[in-house]
Amino acid sequence: MKTVLNITGKTKKMEHKAMKTTLTMLGMMLLSVTAHAQQAYTLDFSENPPFSMVEGGKEKGVAINIVAKLFEKAKLSYKFQNVPLARAMSDAKSTDFTCVFPVQRAQSNEAEYSWVSPIFVANSGLFVHPDSKAKFATLADAKKLKVGALRGSGDAEYLKGFGFSVEEANSQDQNVKKLQGKQIDVWATDVLSANFFGKQAGGNAPKEAYVFRRSLGSLACNTKMPKADIAKLQTALDGMIKDGSLNALTATP
Repeated sequence: MKTVLNITGKTKKMEHKAMKTTLTMLGMMLLSVTAHAQQAYTLDFSENPPFSMVEGGKEKGVAINIVAKLFEKAKLSYKFQNVPLARAMSDAKSTDFTCVFPVQRAQSNEAEYSWVSPIFVANSGLFVHPDSKAKFATLADAKKLKVGALRGSGDAEYLKGFGFSVEEANSQDQNVKKLQGKQIDVWATDVLSANFFGKQAGGNAPKEAYVFRRSLGSLACNTKMPKADIAKLQTALDGMIKDGSLNALTATP
């Protein structure tokens, strides 16, 4: 009888220990889930009007508005961070809970990020001085002219890939001034940027001469980003495309 009681006592101790271990593990899992739920994503961007900019200490622009709406619809916490583009791209590659936007999604960078795409579609064109009589039937017709583009932009890289000699400027303002002063013959940029900076130029606004490509602006995130969060954001984006709200935000710089 004593032996039975001893075994029963030991069994109860073992059950108690197992329960404590289970509760500890559950507690740790709960803490992990809570930490994840409270982790805010860092959304890196660089100054690139009309897509992303800071005015009066507030982030604004076409891409800013779209990305903010996406994270709100997906119920994910976020904070914006204005940093140089090279650093933003590097941060999203190496740092958990970090994304960069807008990024042109291509085969060369497909495996480096987790993607939510497209947050907008951009048409790029060749823009000329308002007095210019230049007409282009093909992109090659502009190859012998002095073409200006934003340094490091997808348009600059695209044209250089086709053998164009591109004069790169550090800002779109510089390109507009160069075109107005006839220091360049053609300004290569996306239509939204051309319209935005053209309004600032008043009656001397550049005019569109030829649309040469369409590109996708995307949200590029760290590859360790939870797949469930990517799915939430993509679902929110697909919904915005379907109901027309994405197009409305894109049409309003």
